[in-house]
Amino acid sequence: MGDNEADRAPQRDGYAYPLWRRNDRPLSMHWTGPLYVWDIDNTYLLSEWNSFRDLLRLRFEAAEDKHPVPGAVELLSGLRRLQPDGERPAFYFVSASPNTMRGVLEKRMLLDGVLHDGITFRDLHRLRYLRDIFGYKLAALLLYRLENPRGAREFLFGDDREHDPLVYSLYVQVCSGEKRGEELLAELEHQGVRKSAQRYIVSLAEELPPHDPVEWVFIRRLRPGEANEVEREGSLPERLLFLDDYGEAAAVLRALDLLNARAFAEVLAAVRQEGLGEQPLRLMHEIRERLPAEGCEQVEQEISA
Repeated sequence: MGDNEADRAPQRDGYAYPLWRRNDRPLSMHWTGPLYVWDIDNTYLLSEWNSFRDLLRLRFEAAEDKHPVPGAVELLSGLRRLQPDGERPAFYFVSASPNTMRGVLEKRMLLDGVLHDGITFRDLHRLRYLRDIFGYKLAALLLYRLENPRGAREFLFGDDREHDPLVYSLYVQVCSGEKRGEELLAELEHQGVRKSAQRYIVSLAEELPPHDPVEWVFIRRLRPGEANEVEREGSLPERLLFLDDYGEAAAVLRALDLLNARAFAEVLAAVRQEGLGEQPLRLMHEIRERLPAEGCEQVEQEISA
């Protein structure tokens, strides 16, 4: 898997964030369909760890030994299946795993039938960036935003372990124009982003015309029912939703008409097989006033049928 210049981040003022990336589907600038951005570890694939030994085990696992989060494959498949306007939705993955894991992870995707239009990994040849997951993810998101059409409707998926709630929240603020320049620099400094990466991210942000493309953010709790410290602080945007399982996400997306009835049932069956999915309508009921009434009624009918 030889890398070339096209697989790296573009430079700004002679600097480029160290990452490996692809965008294999240039979208028309008039395209207004849904665009899904997914993390991989603990969002699509189970990657939970508690010790350095666990990390080593994950690093050397074969594709066949990795396992999807319950319901993730069915949800990804169902979202891709829906084509209300004749065009399939767009899917991107932004992983905190190093590029050296690319072959194993993409083989796992092949086994699961998970397709994507673009994917980004960390380049850890420069080990001083090892801890900078925050700066990496924000840079990766902004690069895709610069390449994709203004009218795309973004749905972001992550988990509550690797900064995803804070990164996605800042991404929304940057896109909308709420946080740029010195204010953005200060936030990046607070999050421990390296100086060179701070300037790079601020430069990318300044190229974006102020526009908020993010409709919903779904964050999977690693411990269902337990709010982490970031969630308890309560300073996150309302559109950022914490999930106990993907049945809850599927109910919301079904109410938004982004999943069909068959896909919704498949996700529910997958999570229930793993002992989850006891309250699939919990999240939908919490945000019901922000969802189409007819969509919520349809989901309730399908659950009770």
